[in-house]
Amino acid sequence: MPNYNWAIVGLGRIATTFANFFPRTDQTLYAAAARDLTRAQTFAAAHDIPHAYGSYAEMFADPNVDVVYIATPHPFHYAQIKAALLAGKHVLAEKSITMNSTQLDELVTLAASKQLILMEAQTIYHMPLYPALQEFAATNQLGQLKTIQVTFGSSVPFAPDDRLLNPNLGGGALLDIGVYALSFARRFVASNLELVATQMTETSTGVDGQSSFLLRTADGVQITVALNLQAKMPKQGLVAYTNGFFTVDQYPRADVATFTTPALTSSTITAGDRTTALANEVRDMAAAITSGANPTLAWTQNVMAIMTAAREQWQFKFPNE
Repeated sequence: MPNYNWAIVGLGRIATTFANFFPRTDQTLYAAAARDLTRAQTFAAAHDIPHAYGSYAEMFADPNVDVVYIATPHPFHYAQIKAALLAGKHVLAEKSITMNSTQLDELVTLAASKQLILMEAQTIYHMPLYPALQEFAATNQLGQLKTIQVTFGSSVPFAPDDRLLNPNLGGGALLDIGVYALSFARRFVASNLELVATQMTETSTGVDGQSSFLLRTADGVQITVALNLQAKMPKQGLVAYTNGFFTVDQYPRADVATFTTPALTSSTITAGDRTTALANEVRDMAAAITSGANPTLAWTQNVMAIMTAAREQWQFKFPNE
């Protein structure tokens, strides 16, 4: 696989994790960019990155940058992805990749016109466990996929300026944790998710604090999703087939699942290493650039379409949207 030069935009906590686990034997972490040069230089020095930029535009203009990893909050993704694509860079962007489907569709069209890869850094799409579970289902003749249940709840302390509760920063359960739950469901089904019904309760800051979803697919799979920012719930997915079900705990970065038979006997399935989740994203992105094939994009578009449709039903828009 070719070695590509990567640059990071947005130097917060997730960018630090990304830099710490970046597979340097396969790829090159070439540059870091922030709106403040000193901050970029400090980050670059801490992670042995040779180039630092005090503006995103300056970094986008560097002809040696092949791929941009965008790790800013999602309200800023659209403008930054667009600028990177216009500069001829491939883009791996944190989730949620954009605020809505209108933004995403425009960027997908732009990327295609320039023959560039635009991919969401959604760990679920890159963890080896999930193809291993689908192979297990096929090999062991589990039959038809029938039902998926997904939960994700965080007890967020009340602080109006917290990013998760701030509407100006795209706060709320849906775009922050809901994208994981919906992506988990999408990873298993053979056709697009369709929204049947949804409900939402706002927090006092005006973002979605609690919501639930009823979904289906054209081939008859039924899916329920429950999200909460005000009550702790397990990050757990249950995937039921005719002849048994998988339970996946901590599914955003899972490397182990439990299979239970109709007779309630259980076995464990393991694949991959949850600590290398972000390295998996890097390698899959590099493979997509090399091949020109983007295997996760349709999943990203479907999940974004569901989230956009849900907010339309809620009659909910962000102030800066």
